Amino acid sequence: MAIDEKKFRVLKRQAEEARTASDRAAGQLEATMKRLEEEFGCKTVKAAERKVEELAAEAALVEEAYNEAVEAFEEEWNDLKGEEA
Repeated sequence: MAIDEKKFRVLKRQAEEARTASDRAAGQLEATMKRLEEEFGCKTVKAAERKVEELAAEAALVEEAYNEAVEAFEEEWNDLKGEEA
């Protein structure tokens, strides 16, 4: 089955666009992996996923401590306001 010249040019252009998109994606992936390693010490996606879990757990602890501190402050403040009355 012969491909005419017009169809060939269309297919060639599509292949070149796909190659360009692939190269761009590969470059972005490489840059992202480099950034993960530099900023978080993660050399693999699995390591980055573990780091996300660690940071989420740490954030939950910090949020809990903050909420407890706010609650303690509000209790103390209410007690002080009650003494003034």
